[in-house]
Amino acid sequence: MDWRVLDPRIWEEAKEEARAREFHGDYAILGTDFDPRAVAIARKNAERAGVEDVVRFEVADAMAFDRSTGRGVIVTNPPYGERILEKEEAEALYTGFGRALSRCEGWQVYLLSSHTEFERCFGRSADKKRKLYNGMIKCDLFMYTGRGERK
Repeated sequence: MDWRVLDPRIWEEAKEEARAREFHGDYAILGTDFDPRAVAIARKNAERAGVEDVVRFEVADAMAFDRSTGRGVIVTNPPYGERILEKEEAEALYTGFGRALSRCEGWQVYLLSSHTEFERCFGRSADKKRKLYNGMIKCDLFMYTGRGERK
């Protein structure tokens, strides 16, 4: 917003366009983590951002994911096995999460990982991938949109 090379009117037009496209229906946004401390931090961040009324938080295990809704979108940045979990633990998480999601047809998944064998562990090749960085860590954004084939 403070870039001097950008005409402030362009920024204002972009904000108005975003506001005009805002969804005014019912949200069902759920934030989960295995670690209760991470859930508490996320809840406080939602409060600071003023969105605590549209996001529900739960302590949950990704490997036990099971939703009865017909469709949904998951956006996740699980441990890579570089800082939080060891590589073998991260691979077990990816495998379990992939199995759990295989029972949830109609769900889209957007997952960020630096693990070079992520798709093998997850059990499915991504429908699309994008290379990017999470801080200084080279990652891929694996996109499962429901059009790919399970391995």
